[in-house]
This record gives sequence, C-alpha cells and structure tokens, in this order.
Amino acid sequence: MGRFLTKLRVERLPNKNGRKQWKLTDWFIYESSTVGLILVPPGYVTDFASVPRLPIIYLFFGGQSDEEGTLHDFLYSVPHSTGTGQVVDRALADKVLRGARYSCIRVDLSDYEKVSALSLANNVWAYCSAWCFWAGVRLVGWRYWQKELK
Repeated sequence: MGRFLTKLRVERLPNKNGRKQWKLTDWFIYESSTVGLILVPPGYVTDFASVPRLPIIYLFFGGQSDEEGTLHDFLYSVPHSTGTGQVVDRALADKVLRGARYSCIRVDLSDYEKVSALSLANNVWAYCSAWCFWAGVRLVGWRYWQKELK
C-alpha cells in the first residue's frame, strides 16, 4: 500500500499506431510501503492501464486506474528504477501496482463511528480489484516487461 503525494497531470498525445497515449506535464510521486518513493518525471509517456477490451473485464476494470497504471508502466520501463535509484524486478513492480490500486479506492475505516455497510463493501471491492489487477499483470505482464532500451 501507499499514497499518492501528487496529482497525475497529463496531456493527450496524438494516437500512435492506433493507441492512445498521454505525457506527464509534472512530477508524479507515490510513496510505497514496499519500495519507498516512486518519482515519475515530467515528459514520461504512458497509456495508463491497458485493460483488455473483453466485455466483462472491461466493464469492471476499464478506464479506472490511470494513476496506478502510470506507476506500473514506469516501473516496467528500462531501467526499472523507482526514480530514486532503486531498481525493481517484475514481481515487485506488480506488487506496487496491487498496493496502489488498493490504497487508491479503499475507504479509511479508522473512524469507527462512520463505518457503514457501504464503506465495508467498498473495501472488499478494493481488495478484490487490487488482486484482480495483480493477477492480470502476473499472467500477461511478461510480454510488456522491457528487457533493454529500445
């Protein structure tokens, strides 16, 4: 888990090979409990989360995880660094995605007086969603893990 320290600020780029892409216009910073700070620099290009366009999968997960997808894309790019000099392997990059997904949509339940069935259900969804994203990238992420600079 962790927390986003800055907002994701991007500008849309022209489609490249039929794919939508965005370029960061400012630093994007995430504090991970797993790897510490992740610093994504301005100018970095992302396609956010590449969720397959299969009807059920896209219905539940499509277009929802721009922040987490940007972090994951950055960690999957050579040199696989957090931006602070720490290098991560694929499994660790996927673990960061899972934690970011969970922390991005969960509800803080520390104020027990405000806990409701809806907030508990939201956290169950956050947990399941995070694990589904993680399972997806563990299954097919090897195809996108960059081995060397292109």
